[in-house]
Amino acid sequence: MAEIPWKTVMESCGASFDSVRDIFVHSLQAEHFWMIRLSGKSVEGIHNAPFTEYTDVNSIQEYADKVEAETNEYLKKLTDEKLQSVFEFKGRDGNINRNKIEDILMHVIEEEIHHRGEILCIYWQHDIQPPYTSYTTYKGQA
Repeated sequence: MAEIPWKTVMESCGASFDSVRDIFVHSLQAEHFWMIRLSGKSVEGIHNAPFTEYTDVNSIQEYADKVEAETNEYLKKLTDEKLQSVFEFKGRDGNINRNKIEDILMHVIEEEIHHRGEILCIYWQHDIQPPYTSYTTYKGQA
């Protein structure tokens, strides 16, 4: 996102959320929500932080770093047994849901991919070459 003008990041784009910033922050909030929920912590207020709180790329990067740290903390403690266990939670509709943790984590990945695709399309609509975003390149060698 740092490669494109902030005006473009903030421009109304008619996608799932109003702007590239909003799509990206929503994606971060979704991951953050699930990592906190799976860790047994309160998720109250996660979706209450307005997108307008993020006024530049640096503020978004700070939030992304926080979410990544919490995700890594959760994943480091995750065992194969826990991955296959069932997690019970109350949904937005008030109903009790039961899903395997493995399936919840796949949902988090799927949501990220969906919103990343939206952002790539918006880049193309502005004739901006999107950055290469290979996960293995990001993580580096083992």
